Amino acid sequence: MKNAARDTSWLSRVKSATGGEGGFILPLVLMVLMVVGMLATTLLASLMVNQQHVSRDRAYTQSIAVAEAGLNQYLWMVAAGKSSEANNFAIAGNDGPDPHFKTFTLNDQYDGSQKGTYSMEVTPPSAGDARITVKITGAAKSPVDVPRTVSAHIGRPAFSEYLLLTDDDVYIGGPLNRLWHGKTHSNTGIRIETSNINDRISCAQSTYDYGGQTKPGIWSQDVPSNDPSRALWSFPVPPIDFNTVTSDFVRLSGLATGIHNLAYVTPTAPGKAHGWYILLLPPNKYKVARVTDETETKYGDGGSLTHDPLGAARDYPANGVIYVNDNVWVEGQNLTGRITIASSGQLNPPGKQTATNINIVGDLEYSDKDGTVAVGLIAQNNIKIPMYAPLGKQATQSTNMEVDCALIAQEGAEFVNFDSSGYHSGWGPRRGTLTMFGSVSSFGTPYRRTSPIDGSNDYAGFKDGENTYDGFLLHTPPPYFPTVGSYQILDWQELPNTQGLSLEQ
Repeated sequence: MKNAARDTSWLSRVKSATGGEGGFILPLVLMVLMVVGMLATTLLASLMVNQQHVSRDRAYTQSIAVAEAGLNQYLWMVAAGKSSEANNFAIAGNDGPDPHFKTFTLNDQYDGSQKGTYSMEVTPPSAGDARITVKITGAAKSPVDVPRTVSAHIGRPAFSEYLLLTDDDVYIGGPLNRLWHGKTHSNTGIRIETSNINDRISCAQSTYDYGGQTKPGIWSQDVPSNDPSRALWSFPVPPIDFNTVTSDFVRLSGLATGIHNLAYVTPTAPGKAHGWYILLLPPNKYKVARVTDETETKYGDGGSLTHDPLGAARDYPANGVIYVNDNVWVEGQNLTGRITIASSGQLNPPGKQTATNINIVGDLEYSDKDGTVAVGLIAQNNIKIPMYAPLGKQATQSTNMEVDCALIAQEGAEFVNFDSSGYHSGWGPRRGTLTMFGSVSSFGTPYRRTSPIDGSNDYAGFKDGENTYDGFLLHTPPPYFPTVGSYQILDWQELPNTQGLSLEQ
C-alpha cells in the first residue's frame, strides 16, 4: 500500500505540471501532425518536380525525333527529285514567300494525331560549298515546350572522293613505304606494291587478266601476306560509271557564261596545236591566250608552247566555272579561291574537234591546303603533263613538279608524256619527283613513268612520285564537280536553342 501511495503522488505531480492529461497529449499530436504534413508536402513537391522532369525529358527526346523526321523528309524530297537544281533545291510544295523556309505539322501515320511541329530552312549549294545545308527546329506536342534544332549537310559523293579512281587496271608501284594515302578504286584490277596506305583499296572485279595471267582483283608481289595494310583491300564491289560525266559537260557549259565560256580556236595551220592557255593567278584571277603551237621532245627543255600575248586579268566567275570548247594548257602558283575548268568539244559544230584535252604545263600550287582552295580540271579526253613541263625549266633529274587539284579524264587518261624510243639509256625526258595533292579520276590507266624491264636505273618521266589525298575534297569538291551515287546525309549536329528557327505557321 505504501508503494501505491507513492505512485499516486507522482502522477498527481505530473498532472499538475502539465495542466492535466489532455494538455499533455494535444501538443504532442500537433507536433506529429506538423511533421507528417511537412513530409507529405515535401513528398508531393518531389513528385511534382519528378513529374516535370519526366515530362521534360520525354518532350526533349520527342522533339529531336520530330527534327530528325523533318530532316529525313527533305532528304526524300531531294532523292525523289522534287527538290533539285531545277528549282534551286527549294522545299517541295512550299507556296510561302520564301521557297527555302517552311513550317510543317507532324501527324501520326496511323491515327492522324498531331505529334509535333518543325520548321525547315534550306541553303542551296554555292561555288564555295557543293553541299545542301538544312536546318530543322522541331518541337513535340507536349505541355512542356522543349524545341531542339539540328543542322545537316546533304549531298552526293563527288568523283573527288577518291585519291585515284580508274575504269582500267592500274599498277601502284613501290617501294613498300611509298606514300599512298587516300581511297582508291579500279573497275578492272589493281596491283599494289606499297603498304603505306590509310584508306580503302577497292576493285569491281574478283579477278582480271594481268599480262596473260589471271590475278585477283587486288594483288601484290611484294606486300607480305600478313601485312595489316591488306585489311584495307576490298573486292569485288559495285563499279563506278564514268559516263555520268558526259551530261555534266552540258550543265557546266550552261553555268559558264560570257567571257568565262571560251570558244573553239581555229588552228593557225593544219596539224598545229590549238586551244587556250590559262594562267591561274592569286587572288582569284586568271589570264587567257590562244595557243598557236606546241612541240614535245625528249631533248633539252622537252619542247615548247607558243601562244598569243596574255590578255588582261579576269576575276574568277561568281559560280566558279570556266568552260572551254577546245584544248586547255594550264598552270598557276600560290593559288587562292575555288575554280573548276572543264574542257569538252561535244557541243562544237561538225568538223571541229570534239575529244579535247587538258595539259598541265607547270606547277599548280595552292597557297594553303586548308580547304579554302580547290582547283578542278575536267577533260573530255586526256589530262596530260607534257614533256616540257614544268614550262620554262630544263628537264633534269632534279626537276620537280607539284600538282594540287581534283581532276577527271572522262574518256582518256591522266598521264605524264615521255619518249621511250631507242635504247633506254636515251629515254626521256627524265625528271625528279612529281607530287600530287588532291584527287585523280582517269578512265584509262594513269601513268607517271616507264622503266626498262632489265632492272637498270634508266627511265622516262618522273623518277619518284608522292600521292596524297586532299581530305577537304570529300565533302567540299571544286564548284559543280561531277558526283556519283545517291544523295545522303553527309553529317549533322545539334545547335543551341539560340540558333533555333521560328515554329509559327
